[in-house]
Amino acid sequence: MVSKKHTTKSAICMLLTVAMLISMMFCTTVQFSAENVEVAETGASGTVYYENSTNWGSVYCYMWNGSGDSKNAEWPGVQMTNVSGSVWKYNTTTDYQNIIFNNGTGGNGNQTADLTFPGDGQIYRNGSWGAYEGHVVTPTTANPTTAPTPTTETPTQGGGSTTDSKMVYCKNSAGWGAVSCYMWKDGAGENASWPGKTMTNIGDDVWQYEVTGNWDKIIFSNSGSNQTGDMSFPGAGRIYDNKSGTWEIYDVSPITVSSFTSDLASPQYKGTEIVVSANAKSTGGTVSYKFSVANASNQTTVISEYSAKNTVTWVPTVAGTYTLICDLKDTSGNENQRKLTYTVSDDSSVVAPIIKKITAGNNGQMKKGVEQTITVTAGGGKVGTNLLFYKYTVKNQQGMVVNVPYYTTNSTYKFTPTTLGTYTVVVSVQASDNGLLERQRSYECVNEIVDNTEPTQPTQPTQPVIPTEPSTSGSTDVFTMKGDANADGKVTIIDATHIQRYLVELVNKNDINIANSDINGNDKVEIIDATHIQRKLAELEVW
Repeated sequence: MVSKKHTTKSAICMLLTVAMLISMMFCTTVQFSAENVEVAETGASGTVYYENSTNWGSVYCYMWNGSGDSKNAEWPGVQMTNVSGSVWKYNTTTDYQNIIFNNGTGGNGNQTADLTFPGDGQIYRNGSWGAYEGHVVTPTTANPTTAPTPTTETPTQGGGSTTDSKMVYCKNSAGWGAVSCYMWKDGAGENASWPGKTMTNIGDDVWQYEVTGNWDKIIFSNSGSNQTGDMSFPGAGRIYDNKSGTWEIYDVSPITVSSFTSDLASPQYKGTEIVVSANAKSTGGTVSYKFSVANASNQTTVISEYSAKNTVTWVPTVAGTYTLICDLKDTSGNENQRKLTYTVSDDSSVVAPIIKKITAGNNGQMKKGVEQTITVTAGGGKVGTNLLFYKYTVKNQQGMVVNVPYYTTNSTYKFTPTTLGTYTVVVSVQASDNGLLERQRSYECVNEIVDNTEPTQPTQPTQPVIPTEPSTSGSTDVFTMKGDANADGKVTIIDATHIQRYLVELVNKNDINIANSDINGNDKVEIIDATHIQRKLAELEVW
């Protein structure tokens, strides 16, 4: 009687013999085309994207192979980088088969299912994978740790002949988090070690870098990833679009805008106080700033009319996509403009805590010895008990904590400043799932609060006029009190505002005392005179 074990072995031997014969026949007929047979993928690397349509406070990416022995990090993975709006990204140089997106905690509704990673440039949105339109293909050459191997290609016009103190620009249409500029010349070094110098965001998705030295080649990158190929440098004054891959002349106005930014990066939530500021200088005289915002239907609202004021506060009340606009003019009539795209979301179901506004004091000032009330407008925390917890930390001008901070459910806090100087208020807001957000504001403690609110400007003037600087030569005004610009017998913040209005011709020359307004004694009235008054009132100057 033949045992079952022996029968099994016999069957296996027969199957192996047949398999070997088939294999030999197959190799004989197709060995000439073996190079064309694809090998099954064991994983992929590159940049992956995720559309955060569920408004998680942050997005994490967990990747692994097989049983999980090989993974990009311990659960919940690596925090992804916000590209723009609701799109987040993560780059891996290791091949992985599987991927999970989550909000940092996981659990029902806070993570995707186990997904198969499809490879570089793919985005997971609305439950399916697809190519991400903003992805820039990484060149086959690896990110260099030294200067890329130079070629003998002749630079296009202007290449290699750059003079010092000239600008090169990059239009960040691809939505990189930051733009770096790496430049080099055959045998003559580089502008910095890889990935080069971080460029400056000057608004409207335009980044600039001041070129010092003579370089033939250039690479733009997302801080070392998503780099362009090795390009010939076409010379200063050109701008490169990192999505279309094209160069063109960049029209530079006499008004040079060094920055146009917001204190809170997009996206934010409706009802959030967002401070927008710009800085510019001009060869044509004093620069005035006008701030506006346009919605997706291109309906434009003026936030602040032309003035010397280069900072405004914007509080969006409706979710949507907006364009923040800064128009600039100088006293010679030159004009320029910068734009920022901003996304505003609804926070009705957001889990992470949100700080929308911190209110204390009076226009950045607190009166010594008078009890102050800090009021916080917050949102989010739609998890667990749906409660938000607040902690208030007050620091004096030496950075020492002057109160006993602890968490409370109260969105207001009272304290009394006892010494002159700058106080910093740090507000911490925590949700019931331990999600935490902190923000701080600084306030000047003074003996007397002054009203430094600028007068209301027309919302839409027909033709804003920025005049040349008013002349003060031959003034017959009689000096009565230094700083008393409106001649009302006292020096207040209204006098500083009076000078500002006079410089943009909102105050007639007959209605200002020129002699009193010339604080620094240079025989003319300038914006610096208004600043001297403000510093005097804040006890930062003594006359």
